[in-house]
Amino acid sequence: MAEWQDDLPPLVREKLARIGDASPDEKARMKELSNLDSLLADFFGGAVDPEGLYERLKQYEDQDKQFLLQEAQARLKGSFKEKESRIAFDDVGAGRLTVRLLEEEEAEAAVEEEGDGMVIELTADNFDEAVRKHRVLVVDCWAEWCAPCRMVAPIIEELAREYHGTIAFGKLDVDRNQSVAAKYNIMSIPTLLVFKDWQLVDQMVGAQPKQMLQQRLASYIG
Repeated sequence: MAEWQDDLPPLVREKLARIGDASPDEKARMKELSNLDSLLADFFGGAVDPEGLYERLKQYEDQDKQFLLQEAQARLKGSFKEKESRIAFDDVGAGRLTVRLLEEEEAEAAVEEEGDGMVIELTADNFDEAVRKHRVLVVDCWAEWCAPCRMVAPIIEELAREYHGTIAFGKLDVDRNQSVAAKYNIMSIPTLLVFKDWQLVDQMVGAQPKQMLQQRLASYIG
């Protein structure tokens, strides 16, 4: 019979194993965080649209579950789908958040202003096609629960803008595309895969600073 911990993301299970058995309140909190993980994973994977995401987050607000709103804000901020989510979090004081859904025009204007939308969302279905299509392709292998991945996300977006027309950048959710992760032996995330002329030529593991990534990528231009 499956234990309640089996539904938690790997990172949460590891933390729980380190601190020992949890109290009933901690178990309930972990379960709710697990449900939030699933919601965001479905949104990142396209199974939940912005309206559906907003409705669930609004329920958290109505239930006064501020810890879930704060976690959702942290995970969406800097992600490659932050603008696409059309979700805005407003601080109303005392560390409390409210959530609202931006109009499509507002969200589109924000995307144009920031220059986002240049990072390709990769899946097992379009991965090989993307490798064939782009002479140089950098793939950010990530997962929604991975904190270092969220640190790397805005750097990838910046690099995608700076190298636009020279190097293509994509993101692959390893949890939802395990066959690709296994093919390239991805054991730790974030991992960046670099393809040139349809061949894997480099692999960088861990959160790398922007300057170091620029130095590594310079050798693949030209």
